[in-house]
Amino acid sequence: MMNSIKVMHRRSTSRTLDFIFRRQHSLSSKRPHDPLSQPVMEDMIGTPDSISNLRPVKYFVSPTETKEEKEWRLLQQQVDEFNQTFWTNNNAMFSQAKQDYEQQLIADGQQVTAEALSVFYKDFLNKAYDRQMEYNKAWWKLNISMLYPGFKATLRNLKKPRVETTRETGFWDKSFDS
Repeated sequence: MMNSIKVMHRRSTSRTLDFIFRRQHSLSSKRPHDPLSQPVMEDMIGTPDSISNLRPVKYFVSPTETKEEKEWRLLQQQVDEFNQTFWTNNNAMFSQAKQDYEQQLIADGQQVTAEALSVFYKDFLNKAYDRQMEYNKAWWKLNISMLYPGFKATLRNLKKPRVETTRETGFWDKSFDS
């Protein structure tokens, strides 16, 4: 007889903030096979994106998801998309500017050294300051806007009976004491 593990599924909700976000062509739609498009049994976190360095999250969608849980989950996804868009654009600009700077150094007969690049880094940060501050303000607004929907979802979950599922324990999950 195999051991079994009870898994508690996380429930979530979110509110749409269409007035904050403009739909942009997402990078994941360009990928030939996107494993995050498949449903999952728990929230899953992927490997870092090669450009943004952010880890994509695939949120669990319960078959009994309430309106509050859906509102919370959708808001989380929109904040993730907002962050992905900003950091993809920022990091692409940084990489291109760094490449251009290095090429300019080489064209001027200089070596690309840590000291030479420190000038570039300081200049890039100074030029990006306003953009970064705008991002921070928007990010804080989004995080604050997530508090009430998250609170509603949590209250709803406290009133709702927990759904437990059972799955068989695999070889590596077994306790050696049993």
